[in-house]
Amino acid sequence: MMAFPHFPARQVHCLDGLWDFAYLGDDIDLDALDVRGVEFTERMPVPGCFDATPAYAGRRGTAVYRTTLRVAPDTPGLLSIGALGMWARIYVDGQPICEPTLPYSQIGISIPAADFSTREILVVSDNRFDRERMPLLEQFFDFYAYGGIFRSVYWHELPEYALDRVEIVTTDLAAGRIQAAVRFHEEFSDTIRGRVAIDGGAFAMLELAVDRGTAVLDLVIPEPTPWTPQAPALHTLELRVGKDAITERFGLRTVGIKDGAVTINGEPVKLLGYCRHEAHPQYGPALPLDQLVQDLQLLRDLGCNFVRGSHYPQDPRFLDLCDEYGMIVFEESMGWGQKVEHFTDPAFQDLQIIQTQEMVRKSYNHPAIVMWGFLNEGASNAPESRKLYEKLAGTLRAFDNTRLVTYASNHPLDDLNLDLVDVVSINCYPGWYAADRELVAPSAEIVPTLDRIRASLAERGLGDKPFLVTEIGAGAIYGWRDPLRAHWSEEYQEEYLRVVCEEVVANDAIAGVALWQFCDCRTYASARALMRPRAFNNKGTLDEYRRPKLAYRMVRAIFRGE
Repeated sequence: MMAFPHFPARQVHCLDGLWDFAYLGDDIDLDALDVRGVEFTERMPVPGCFDATPAYAGRRGTAVYRTTLRVAPDTPGLLSIGALGMWARIYVDGQPICEPTLPYSQIGISIPAADFSTREILVVSDNRFDRERMPLLEQFFDFYAYGGIFRSVYWHELPEYALDRVEIVTTDLAAGRIQAAVRFHEEFSDTIRGRVAIDGGAFAMLELAVDRGTAVLDLVIPEPTPWTPQAPALHTLELRVGKDAITERFGLRTVGIKDGAVTINGEPVKLLGYCRHEAHPQYGPALPLDQLVQDLQLLRDLGCNFVRGSHYPQDPRFLDLCDEYGMIVFEESMGWGQKVEHFTDPAFQDLQIIQTQEMVRKSYNHPAIVMWGFLNEGASNAPESRKLYEKLAGTLRAFDNTRLVTYASNHPLDDLNLDLVDVVSINCYPGWYAADRELVAPSAEIVPTLDRIRASLAERGLGDKPFLVTEIGAGAIYGWRDPLRAHWSEEYQEEYLRVVCEEVVANDAIAGVALWQFCDCRTYASARALMRPRAFNNKGTLDEYRRPKLAYRMVRAIFRGE
């Protein structure tokens, strides 16, 4: 399944499959590495994580992938890689092209034309933690960082006037009016002719006034149908220019805020759902399509209308499916618990801005996405954080002013940057990381804590913003039952989530919840695992193999109003 956009007129080569593979070890000097001497003795699937396979489980070091393809000679190319982990160096025809340092981000690389047909792609993938080379992902993060090529790889043969994206915005919902910003692969200025078709209808001729690689079109959808979570209608736009064509899929909808609630098409929507990692013990984050579908089926069965993609840009196939399922999405760029030292690091700041821009570019046309986020649980209570939080919020609004801006804070009482956001998103775990460890029923802390947070927000002049609980939950080991309802028992998790869900559903002052978390996911097998039995974050309502715990039926009943 190739995610949107599609390019029906150009030659696009899908390079998924078995690639030549070599694991070089854990002591490779990347600056001195000469890939010409690599001996490829194995094969490895792409997409995939080499350290999710039995042979390399838990290994941290340098691996090399290689494949070849045949293309038309004298034709420039675009190499698109859906996601890499963690640091990479990419070679084409033996020449180093780039060194991506954005884990989980889509990478697009322009490839010069050559006078021969067989092209070789070689990817060095290094999953060692190295803050100098790759500052965005560190070992203290509470999710396992894998190595490899996580998502699909494509080679596009680019014609003249190659199209990149068409970014579509609803300008008049009732009339079906849209504005389409046409982005070309190359930057040029000219007036050129094209043809456009909506929803597979007849093509209409038009002129594109291209200014520095961008043209703006105002169009009307002949039979407009709004996108809603209950009826997720989708439209398509196909644009043909010269020998190229692009098909974008989009939805007609608006996003806003009213009386402390998030609105879609002017109607308030209570957001009920989960945080979800792209994770599975067999695949790491390289989930197959059937797993993505199963996850969405389970979320829908639970009565969810909302999913938070934690804590990195999401697989575009999953976002396509969310568009189809009517599943509202909070997408965020990679961040987890960054400290003051990060906010004074220029390289870290620059990469945060770049990856956030790339996330918006990749995901622009997904109607399911209603809010963008960044820097989960950063040190937003420190004055040093202000500059980067301002830059990231400003970046999101500059690239897309049609969606809401937020970030998930675990500093509800002393956060210094919540004035920058449209939605106040708070992570808290009262009754799990209990303030009073002597309480007979620690879950009794939940409602008073949420009340205290809302009162504090109101005192600081933030009470009119929607209040969204973006993490809350309790751990449970699948299959462990305990009549005392102790921590880590399925009974305690069930009681905990009952209190949370009933409060969120009944309280109009809470805009919604993303329970932590959909399914258990792997973290680190170090001394830190003393807080993470099995070296997993066990707060999933389902375990890592998607087996439901006791809490599943209870959450389902409350979310569905049964």
